[in-house]
Amino acid sequence: MKAGRLGLGAEGERVAKAYLQTKGFRILHENYSTPLGEIDLIAKESGVVVFVEVKARTSGAFGPPQASVTLAKQRQIIRVARLYLQREGLADEAACRFDVVAVMFAGGQAGQPNVLLIRDAFSSEGIALF
Repeated sequence: MKAGRLGLGAEGERVAKAYLQTKGFRILHENYSTPLGEIDLIAKESGVVVFVEVKARTSGAFGPPQASVTLAKQRQIIRVARLYLQREGLADEAACRFDVVAVMFAGGQAGQPNVLLIRDAFSSEGIALF
């Protein structure tokens, strides 16, 4: 496992992906990157396109992981999601939502992760619902 913040992010995304798959999500893209920004995971659940932001931490010293999904970050995710839907020809017909997966590694990265899925974490207007 990689050390540091980048390693923590990658491990959090790996854990989130596995968790979502156990919940019936079909992963369409990982680390979907455009000049406008990146979306950690794009999935499909029951016909709904789900744009997922993953946040991982090893302590709650700076608050829960989901607290770092700022309004600016939400707006960036929304812009990338709109571009994705346009590129895929889904802009006018696809139901979509924005979820956050918060991963807390108790006792550091080697610890057992605690995963929290926040469905509909924010709206397409960038208003946090958590």
